[in-house]
Amino acid sequence: MSFNPFYNIENPELMGYEYAWVNFIKNDEIPENIISEEIFKSWKRCKDRKQDARVLDIPENFCGHDELNARIKRNSDLLGISSPIMRDIINVLDEKEVGIRIVDSDNIVLMDVRGDGFARDNRGKSSVGDCCGESVIGTNSLALTILHQKPISVVGAQHYYQQNHRFAGYSAPIIDGDSKIRGAIGITIKLEQISHYMLAMVTTAAKVIENELQLLRSNSIIYRQNNEKQDILDSVTDGIIYVDKAHIITHANLQIAKFTGLKKDDLIGKNINIIHTFPHIGSLDSSGDISNIQVKLKGKEKSYNCFLSHKAVKDNEGSVIWIFTATDEIQELADKINLENRAFFTFDNIVGKSKVLKNCIELAQKVAEHETRVIIEGESGTGKEMFAQSIHNLSPRKNGPFVAVDCGAIPRELLESEIFGYEEGAYTGARKGGHRGKFELSHGGTLFLDEIGNLPLDMQAKLLRVLQESRVVRIGGYMPIPVNVQVIAATNQDLKKEVDSGTFREDLYYRLNIVRIKLPSLRERKEDLPMLIDSFIRANKHQINSKIKGIEEDAMNLLLNYSWPGNVRQLNNVIERMMILAEGELLTKNLIPNDIALKVQNTTILGFEVTDEIYTLEMASAIYTKKVVTECKGNIKRASEKLGISRATVYRLLKHAGGRL
Repeated sequence: MSFNPFYNIENPELMGYEYAWVNFIKNDEIPENIISEEIFKSWKRCKDRKQDARVLDIPENFCGHDELNARIKRNSDLLGISSPIMRDIINVLDEKEVGIRIVDSDNIVLMDVRGDGFARDNRGKSSVGDCCGESVIGTNSLALTILHQKPISVVGAQHYYQQNHRFAGYSAPIIDGDSKIRGAIGITIKLEQISHYMLAMVTTAAKVIENELQLLRSNSIIYRQNNEKQDILDSVTDGIIYVDKAHIITHANLQIAKFTGLKKDDLIGKNINIIHTFPHIGSLDSSGDISNIQVKLKGKEKSYNCFLSHKAVKDNEGSVIWIFTATDEIQELADKINLENRAFFTFDNIVGKSKVLKNCIELAQKVAEHETRVIIEGESGTGKEMFAQSIHNLSPRKNGPFVAVDCGAIPRELLESEIFGYEEGAYTGARKGGHRGKFELSHGGTLFLDEIGNLPLDMQAKLLRVLQESRVVRIGGYMPIPVNVQVIAATNQDLKKEVDSGTFREDLYYRLNIVRIKLPSLRERKEDLPMLIDSFIRANKHQINSKIKGIEEDAMNLLLNYSWPGNVRQLNNVIERMMILAEGELLTKNLIPNDIALKVQNTTILGFEVTDEIYTLEMASAIYTKKVVTECKGNIKRASEKLGISRATVYRLLKHAGGRL
């Protein structure tokens, strides 16, 4: 099985994993900011154990029938709860190529449920009783979840064994009431079905299983000690009610009171419809158990999306216990883990020592300290998002999400729903359950609005209201949702001119423009160019397996004389191209693209750069005189002799040239 670096060319994140894996296997190195620390340490452990990452047949490690039966008996409550939940997930996903497993705390598979297509692809063999520990099958999500006791995804080439690169795994821990890990639940899908929402789903499933386990434990206490029932219910983080066979609420906990905005005393003795009008309430009786029904509880201040579980209680009243698990907190947890909403760059990644760049960095660091709004202006390729990520990672919000929106790349008809979100049924084709916008996704963190000058005027008005009130209302909704977000805007336009022309709201401009950072073009900081070239050579050599060590002086001089309209991004592309074409250890002048070389060639006359500016004869003479003096190392007498003019004339022309060169 050979590595194909262009297999995931349409997904740069997946391709980055492939490059990182190849470099680690070959060179024990990985490019920065691609692989998480947990994945890298797992790879290193596997390699230290001398596991062959390219082996075609991963050895099985069945624990034995007696040992398996003992483990299944010991975890009968866990498996009894998990089985219907796993089937429900298979049905909800409606995917034939999906597998779901439950493992215990020793990484032994206790239950394996698969879609029909996934079972056929794996020859129908169950993995129950096998060990999925790191020492057996290498880096995988279940093993890392057990080790770190948190939700983890292992996607494509993040797996250590190459034969697993075609899969994506998402796992979450199952913690019992004593805060001990009972095991983990994991979803495995084909790589082409990758979805960032899978981690939220498996985390939700683990939370439901934990709640059910805790509920079983709580029920035994309730039966034995009825006077402690209410205290136990109030300690649970989910909303819980007891309902008798007439659908009357007999017990309620503090969390369900919070969800509904009602007092517990106002709930007890009332019909279940006081919480929510259930269309099929006749089927929700004591005749059977139900789990994972999606409902929305509308309280006085906000609405809560919940999973409803419904379980019969064996008492004389025919009671049923209803559990409402809010999914918002679980989604927020998944957002924090989601690589898509993370900032990778810091100020240490910004290369250059020019005064103009240092001034920008110092100003940006003050912005990070005070969490203020800022507009970053700069030409395309100057590093606006790198500055935004650096501000986020230095600010108190660094542990929160960093969400970037390119206002110029998203179609206008989709932009509003992307930024502000929408409710279920807001328009034809709206996703079931609605959709959280970028403001909600960046709650507690930073929202980066790139190319904000492209935002239509009507959306500018809505953005202004959100900034003023720190609340967002989804499309089709009416409930304002509080958001705590630092907004960083960026543009390659002069927003003040856009305000004057009427294409950008003046009130929004001043709301955003607490601090303005104008990033210099590469033309304005050419003294940084050698450092940038060196950093690009070091960064790219691992990805393209290059032996380049530096650049020849004449090639450097040619690059220094180019105007770089594409700025740092263009420079990086040129250096990478030169490295690919190079045959020796140094980058040479002939490797520079023709369009650059031709523009630089013959662009100086009399020692100064040709521009559209028209010089007076006096100024042209002064500039050339200064060049000759420089070549004579400051010897005025020698320069005057070369120029055929008096020393007094040389001094006069030097004074006239001033700081032009």
